[in-house]
Amino acid sequence: MTSTNELKNITERGARFLEKQGGVKEVEVYASENTLTVLRLAFSSNIPSNGLEEAKQLKNRGVSVRVLFDDNKIGFGKEDADLSFEGVKKAFEKARKNTVLDKDFKSLPSPSKKKAPGIKFDKKIAELDEGKAVDSAYACINGALDFLEKKKFQNSVSLTGELDFLSEKMSVSNSNGIKAFDQNTSAIATLTSIFELDRDISGMWFDSSPFLKKLDAYNAGMVSAEKAHSMKKAMTVDTGNYPVVFGPLAVTEILNSRFEASMGSVEVNASPYKASDIGKKIYSDQFTIIDNAVHPTAIGSKNYSDEGIPVQKTMLVKKGELVSFLANDYYAKKFSDIKSLSNTNGFRFNGGGRHHDSEPGISATNLEVLPGKHSEKELLEEVGNGLYIGRMWYTYPVNGFASPDFTSTVRGDSFIIKNGKIENAVVPNTLRISESIDKLFNAVLGIGKKQLQSLAWGTDAVVITPAVAVKECRVERIALGLY
Repeated sequence: MTSTNELKNITERGARFLEKQGGVKEVEVYASENTLTVLRLAFSSNIPSNGLEEAKQLKNRGVSVRVLFDDNKIGFGKEDADLSFEGVKKAFEKARKNTVLDKDFKSLPSPSKKKAPGIKFDKKIAELDEGKAVDSAYACINGALDFLEKKKFQNSVSLTGELDFLSEKMSVSNSNGIKAFDQNTSAIATLTSIFELDRDISGMWFDSSPFLKKLDAYNAGMVSAEKAHSMKKAMTVDTGNYPVVFGPLAVTEILNSRFEASMGSVEVNASPYKASDIGKKIYSDQFTIIDNAVHPTAIGSKNYSDEGIPVQKTMLVKKGELVSFLANDYYAKKFSDIKSLSNTNGFRFNGGGRHHDSEPGISATNLEVLPGKHSEKELLEEVGNGLYIGRMWYTYPVNGFASPDFTSTVRGDSFIIKNGKIENAVVPNTLRISESIDKLFNAVLGIGKKQLQSLAWGTDAVVITPAVAVKECRVERIALGLY
C-alpha cells in the first residue's frame, strides 16, 4: 500500500520535473490507488452452501499525465501499475506522442480560493480486517434468515448478494499551482432474497456508509427477506394510466436515466435539456435537486475533484427551475458565458474508484432531491387508488438521448394502492412504464420527508431522494399468458 506522502511526492516531483521539459507550456500529474474488497454471498436452503462463496480483492494503481505544449496541442499518457518517477516519465512520453489540437482548450486548472470541506475517510476500511469483513457478510445473511424464522417460513429460499469495501486515494499536481490529495472509503451491503414458490418471488435491500461501524449489513438482509415476504400474494395489473407513488429506488432509476446534467452531454444534444433552458421551469416547484459533494454521511462525498479543485454543493434545479449543469474545468471555461457553471465536477470515475487511466470527465457525486413535507401515509392518501412502484430495472431513454421519454420495467417491491392504503403486491416483471420525466415531475402530488441513499446499477454517483407521488403514469401489461 502506497503511503499518503509517497503519492503526494510522485505527483509534485513529477510536475516540477515535467514543466522544465522542452516544448511544455503546462503540465499535470495525477496518481491513484484503489483497493476494492468484494465478498460474494450465495446461500440456498436446498443445497449445501457456505453462504460466503467468494472473497477477492482488486487493486488498481498508476499515474497519468496531461500536457499542454507550446504549439497549443494537448497530450495525455498513462502508466498502469506504476507509481514511480520512471512511470511519470513514461506517461509523459506517451502524452508527447499522442497530441491533439483542441482550440477550445484554454488551460489546465488553477488553484481555488475555496477550502476543501474536510470529508473524513475510515481507516478501518482503508486497512480492512478480513475477519470483520467476513462478519459483516454473515450478518447480512443472518438478517434474512432471522426474519424468515420469525415468520416460520418453510419454503425454499436463495440468498444472493455481496459486500463491497472500497478505499480510494488520489493525488494531483500541476504547473499552475494545484496540489491536492484525497482519500475516500465506502462500504456497501446488498442482498436479494428469492422464494421458490409457485413462481419466483424476490426482495432486495442494501445499506451503505463511508464508515464500517455504521454499515448495517444485518438490517439490509432482514429488509431484503421482509420485502420478498410481502410479495407472496401478488396480483397482475391491467394497462392504464394510474396515479403513482415512486419509491426512492424508482426515483433513482428515473433520474439516472433521464436527468442528464453533464455539460458535456448538453453540448452534444444528449440531454433532454439545453443551455438555453437555464432559468426556465422544467419540473414542479416542489422539486429542488443539488449535487451535494459535501454530504457528511453519503459515500459519494469528496474533498477535491480529480483536477484538484475543492468540491462544493451545486444547485441544479431550484423549486422546479433549471439553474445550472455540472462541469469540469474544461467545460466551465468553454462555456464561461453560463455564469452558474462551476468547475468542481471533474472526476475520473471508472467503476470502483477514481482511476488514473482516463482524463477528467464530468460526474455527479451525491445527486440529492431535497425532502418534501409528506409522510409515506400522506403520499398514499394523495394517490388514493393507484400504484406504489418501489423498484424498476431496464430503464432506458427512448426517442433519442435528447428526449425526456423513457421506458422501464416494474421489478419488485411494488403494490396496488386502494383507498389510500397498500393492498396486494404487483407481480414483478408484468408492467412496463412508458413515460416522460418532464410529464411525471411536472405532475407532482407530493414529495416525501424521508430520504434514502441509493445507487443505480453501473453508476458511480449516489442518489439521495425521498419518494415522489405523481398524478398519472402510463403502465402497460406485459408477460400476458404467463400470469
